[in-house]
Parts: sequence; structure tokens; C-alpha cells
Amino acid sequence: MSENIVQNSITTALQVSELVQKLASGVVETAENADPRLKTSNIPERRTYISRNVQHLKRVMNQTWFAEALTMEQFNTINNAIIAGEDYLS
Repeated sequence: MSENIVQNSITTALQVSELVQKLASGVVETAENADPRLKTSNIPERRTYISRNVQHLKRVMNQTWFAEALTMEQFNTINNAIIAGEDYLS
């Protein structure tokens, strides 16, 4: 796997992790250019977004090529987002 693909995958996973953390903590953004998923306070919509993104994070974390390329800080960031999302959904 090319280094560029791996780094793009890590960057995406970190962005997804940030989204999950914000959704799980109840952040509602009102700025015009805000992520539309963060503009809603609709709980069922938020649960759907969190569920989808946590599943994505779990899938990539199970990929050896991905997990082995992470720094400890990146690993912890993604893992903490998975935990926060699962806690929100339970």
C-alpha cells in the first residue's frame, strides 16, 4: 500500500474521530460553513451518524496496514472516539 494512501486514510480517520467526539458530546454548530452533521440536534440523526462513523473506525482499526502506521497519539485519538461513540449509543 502506498504511503500516500495510508496517510490519507489516517487523516480521514482522525477527521471522523473528531466528528464522532463532537456529536457524542452534544456539540451543535450554527456557522453557515459548519459540517451539516453537526448542525442538527436531532438525536436519531446524530445516533445514525455516530453509528456509521464508529463502524468505519472499527473497520480501519482492524486493518493491519492501517493500525501499524499509526502513532500512539493517533491510535489513542481514534480509540477514544470509538469509546465515546459506543458510550453515546449504549
